[in-house]
Amino acid sequence: MGLEASPGCFALSSISTAAIIEALEIPDRKRRSPARRFAQLRYAWDRHGLIGFVWLVAYNIAHHIRSLKQRGQVTRQVDPFDQKYGTETGGYRDIRSLDVITLPAARYAGRYEPSSAELVRSELEKLQIDPERFTFIDFGSGKGRVLLIAAGFPFKEVVGVEFSRELHEIAKQNIAQIPPECCRAGALRSIHGDATAFELPKSDLVCYFYNPFDPPVITAVADHLAAHHQDFGYRIIIIYVDPRHREAFERTQKFVALDETPATLILTTVQGPADQTIGSLEESG
Repeated sequence: MGLEASPGCFALSSISTAAIIEALEIPDRKRRSPARRFAQLRYAWDRHGLIGFVWLVAYNIAHHIRSLKQRGQVTRQVDPFDQKYGTETGGYRDIRSLDVITLPAARYAGRYEPSSAELVRSELEKLQIDPERFTFIDFGSGKGRVLLIAAGFPFKEVVGVEFSRELHEIAKQNIAQIPPECCRAGALRSIHGDATAFELPKSDLVCYFYNPFDPPVITAVADHLAAHHQDFGYRIIIIYVDPRHREAFERTQKFVALDETPATLILTTVQGPADQTIGSLEESG
């Protein structure tokens, strides 16, 4: 038997498609200050180089023209997850539209895109563990959707780490909306901070990543997790969605793959021979 969540809590799936254009979307009017525009352009130049920058500018000019033609004709789609639970976790936010655009680490961060609730629950239910021994951490937790879903499982604690204060504040508001009957975790919180400097809890960990970082940030986080296992012996399970940088974990030689689909990868630190298969995730004792 795998993990079981509170029935009926945060179970709806949401649309979650990857986008190839993320650097120069036309911003909202309220974010169009000269300083913000300059920071956005600098971010795009640093991340994509001359050729990519020119292509993105041309793309977004065309996009803006199309948007002007379609203005007033498009009805904003209501996210079914948010509609059901009264939260605000839907939508997409490019890094350049957030308060972190001027930070050096911004060039290595992916845009905010909510995870599919159905996918998160499916991956968690594969883990045949005693969740009360594990702390769940979402690295790059954004508006907190994954935290709300994970709170439906009896983890020791559910923690989100987000370096955008803007998204962190939204996550705190969403956490306040969670129905008491849907929270089985010992504690639930969002932390505003740097994932590479986050002090890991002294417990076994289930860590969730929805392709939040590029190297060198993802590499630093993977090294930190590997050291946590090496130094303290804690078991660490990684749920990696859209695993573009799996080598960051594999290079540490502390993780082995337990389960893999086209969209997800589950890794674990090796405690013994029995940990080599997904079916042996159940804790002994």
